[in-house]
Amino acid sequence: MRVRGWPSVAIGILLAGCGGSSPTGPSGPPVVTAVNGATLPSGPTGSTILIEGSGFGSTPTTVSGTVLFSNGTGGTIAATIASPSDWGDTFIITTVPSGAATGNLVVQTSKGSSTPITFTLSAGAPFSPSAISWTSTSALPVGLSGHEAAFVEIRGATTTRVVYVVGGADSTRVPRSTVYYSTVGPTGTLGAWTATTALPAARAFSQAVVATGANSSVSGAGYLYVLGGATDSTGTPSATIYRGTIASDGTISGWTTLSTALPAPLHSFGAAIFFGSLYIWGGATTGNVPVKTVYRSSIDAAGALGAWQAEAALPTRRAYFASGSFSGYLYAVGGDSGTVTPNDGSLTATRMDQVAYAKIDLKTRDITAAGWVVNGTALGKTRSKHTAGIASGSVLVTAGLYTGAATGSSENTYATINVDGSVGSFGGATGSNTIQSRGGGNVFNQAEAGYTDGNGAFHVLVAGGDDVSAPGTKHKTVFFN
Repeated sequence: MRVRGWPSVAIGILLAGCGGSSPTGPSGPPVVTAVNGATLPSGPTGSTILIEGSGFGSTPTTVSGTVLFSNGTGGTIAATIASPSDWGDTFIITTVPSGAATGNLVVQTSKGSSTPITFTLSAGAPFSPSAISWTSTSALPVGLSGHEAAFVEIRGATTTRVVYVVGGADSTRVPRSTVYYSTVGPTGTLGAWTATTALPAARAFSQAVVATGANSSVSGAGYLYVLGGATDSTGTPSATIYRGTIASDGTISGWTTLSTALPAPLHSFGAAIFFGSLYIWGGATTGNVPVKTVYRSSIDAAGALGAWQAEAALPTRRAYFASGSFSGYLYAVGGDSGTVTPNDGSLTATRMDQVAYAKIDLKTRDITAAGWVVNGTALGKTRSKHTAGIASGSVLVTAGLYTGAATGSSENTYATINVDGSVGSFGGATGSNTIQSRGGGNVFNQAEAGYTDGNGAFHVLVAGGDDVSAPGTKHKTVFFN
């Protein structure tokens, strides 16, 4: 159930409203406190940008002011505001204009200009899952399932890209506390896996997310959060959250048990960080009973979590689903609505083919009033304990438990994501190989992460997993495409 992954178009200039209305608000220049809830904001051309601060000025029907991006040659390019409702005294919603480059972002009003904030223009890494070609890379030190994978890009004099594999269980099915990391090479291959500081306690079927200056207000290299998880092979859930401090070389220098725990003990749920907030949805609680609850917590500059706030619930309870976020939407793909133990490899009658998504209100960070929407098209087959990669307007679902899983008949399926957040029809991905044909087996409860390499290309990584044909046989193979 693992995953990770914003649109719009824009070009142009912001002009004063009719009649030359002046901004309301305090005297003095505008103040920008955050862009996308981050201290090191970035995004590709056309991506949505939320600027927060004060003194931007607003009137009920007009906008007076300009958002300026660097053009990379000493000049500026103005961004377009699509609607007066996207400009308020404390917020601005716009998009990165064509021709923008890495450099200063400034808000200008009749009261002056804000202090510049560096905005990094990132390349929109292409992701075309219709044709799959899996390549093997460095194997895990031990076969695992129920583990988590996460990616971090550490900026500095040089950029270090690291993939983590956290916890999970080996062939004994007993959760482990081990944490491994591997550096990403220029073409996406991984270096050898190295153990770093272990978790304070063993966990499997947890969630792992990374907060950096690119998606939150934290400083330094960032933090790796390990949320909840199962403490034993039967699925006894935990509410504990561990926060690991990421060092400049990618190692974890130490773990802290946060005072803010999950709202309830959970394993096998969804999690994502977006615009400085942490979201969790679904999962299984005590007795492996699935839930449909959704919560949000803010992340402060020190990496602490705020109080959990209840959000619109999922359409139905589920665990063991693929989850992720893309372009301001949260997704739940497939899963199981029954009371199922984590290591159960049977094809349950409660597997789901439903896809649900929810839009996040950029201003409030809450799920919008529409709540979760059941997608018009479903997965081609009911599926659970699978993974999905979401990026560049596509979703790629891999492996898991489904009819035909023992032969890998539908190992990969994909669909496009529409601008309104809905997902198109799923089709079978074609290609010269599958994970099964490359020696990785037909797997479920594997780990997945999306990452970019040194050349800016996007990859989906699938690591380990239990064997559909022989549950309890854990794989240590790692593949990327």
